[in-house]
Amino acid sequence: MDNNDLNPVEELKWEAKSLLIIGLVLLAILGFSVSGCKHDIPVPLNAIDDGNGGGGGGGSDQPCDPNTVYFQQQVLPFLVSSCAKSGCHNAATAEDGVILDSYANVMNTGEVTPFDLSDSEIWEVINESDPDKVMPPPGETQLTQAQINMLALWINQGAQNLICDDASGPCDSVSVSFAGDVVPILQNKCVGCHTTATSTNGFVSLSGFTNVELVAGTGQLVGAITHDPSYAAMPDGGPKLNACEIAKIKNWVSEGTLNN
Repeated sequence: MDNNDLNPVEELKWEAKSLLIIGLVLLAILGFSVSGCKHDIPVPLNAIDDGNGGGGGGGSDQPCDPNTVYFQQQVLPFLVSSCAKSGCHNAATAEDGVILDSYANVMNTGEVTPFDLSDSEIWEVINESDPDKVMPPPGETQLTQAQINMLALWINQGAQNLICDDASGPCDSVSVSFAGDVVPILQNKCVGCHTTATSTNGFVSLSGFTNVELVAGTGQLVGAITHDPSYAAMPDGGPKLNACEIAKIKNWVSEGTLNN
């Protein structure tokens, strides 16, 4: 129909109908463009699932390779201890929308880009020079250089969700020393939450020999790491210590909690 054949009222209706159609088309195009610009951090296709949604506690028959970083055993524990705690980056607080209590959350909210440190937000904030931006913030227990190096190696190896069989390798739980065996375990998996005794950590400090000896003497240390029902299971929110680590601490306690 020729628009010239329409009376003024019909012509207005025709123009309104045309504008409505054009508007709907533009909205559809805009919606497609917006959805196409939303980027989710990809989870590597070759990530190995531990069977527990990336949260730890699963098992694997794969022997541990000393040249490979295993997220569940070597990275997640110190992130949980130092970062994913009350008031910071656990699920309840989620400071700045960041949760660091599982593989999926670390990858997505920590904005990890496999093989690329410079494009991984978690790496940037840990190495930030600005005290207002650095994580953990000043006053909190800082990551050790060994932990920072481990995180870098994990990202550079592809940031995979790997887990291995701790029991497949040798474990010397007999010749145990406080400095050589107990401290590294506590440093990686406990001290981040238990630097000083506060109401948020049950008034338990595991920083320094005197504090550890005190907690060990009450039975609380062994009870917590073995998940004895009489004690609060530890690490809180993190994977349970492996059998070798538990055996080392138990033997150190049974031998008299020596400062060796």
